[in-house]
Amino acid sequence: MKTGSFVSIGATSAAALLVAGSAFAAEVTVTAITSLVQQNPLSKSFVANFVGPVNAACKGQFQVKYLGGPENSPPRNAYKAVQRGQFDVLHGPTSYYIGAFPEAYGMLASNVPVSELHKNGGYAMLDKLYQTKVGAKLVAWGEKETGYYTYLMKKPKVGSDGLPDLSGMKMRASGTYRPLFQKLGASTVNMKESEIYTGLQRGVVQGFGWPVTGVPALGLHKIAKYFVTPSFYKTNTTVTMNLAKWNSLSKAQKDCIDKVARPYENTSVVFMEKERIADEKSMRSGGMQPFELKGDAAKKYLTVAYDAIWAEFEKRSKDSSGLKAKLYRPE
Repeated sequence: MKTGSFVSIGATSAAALLVAGSAFAAEVTVTAITSLVQQNPLSKSFVANFVGPVNAACKGQFQVKYLGGPENSPPRNAYKAVQRGQFDVLHGPTSYYIGAFPEAYGMLASNVPVSELHKNGGYAMLDKLYQTKVGAKLVAWGEKETGYYTYLMKKPKVGSDGLPDLSGMKMRASGTYRPLFQKLGASTVNMKESEIYTGLQRGVVQGFGWPVTGVPALGLHKIAKYFVTPSFYKTNTTVTMNLAKWNSLSKAQKDCIDKVARPYENTSVVFMEKERIADEKSMRSGGMQPFELKGDAAKKYLTVAYDAIWAEFEKRSKDSSGLKAKLYRPE
């Protein structure tokens, strides 16, 4: 009787270990999409600096299957597709769903490196907000140091304050650019990334906001005439994962992803700077000219940009007490 019990218990334990071992060994594959087109430098950075390294480092445990860009889901709805589990991972500007996540305004104005945000608690605060507001785990904040330009079809008028006067102009804008463009007198138009070229060509809009990279990828350097300097803001492009999917992963799988995600937050910045240099060269050779604001005019331009974005943050992010102090260091 005792021997039989011992055999039974031993067999049960062995079976349990076998099941546990099988579960541990099972490789999980997740699907990923980008809000921006595949040829956009931000998307290219995600594939080169996150997807590739994760698949190499986590082989046997975890893999990412990249499905492509907006052809899978419209950029402004992509976060909802991930939220409901249609896809598992999203890479793209949080500005596309800034209505659901207004803290993205503060992310645009952040001047604190991601490495410091991991130490000062800012990243943890953002992660909690992503989880509660959009049902997603903040996996990484990549490409953070990439700025933005204002791109125009014609040389702008200059106001008495030395700033570009965009009165009477229609600008293609997302939540990223709208506060600044409206402060400069323009009206704003929602327009898909793929429609900007035609919109400029047909005069529907006379300019647009876009990162300092990616204009040649859309062919816009062949039609736009000016880009206003200096650049402003920093991108709030993030990698997020459906929260239920993240919670279903083992600790070993999560640890492996994190080991790639942290270096990615740095390597992506280097990657994007190389892209910026190459794209600016293409823009100039394509006929675009910089409209350079200097001295006091440049300072005023940036002040208007940052005051406008922080005003939106304060108005819309009333439940994010203490976040600005983490994201921003007064200069």
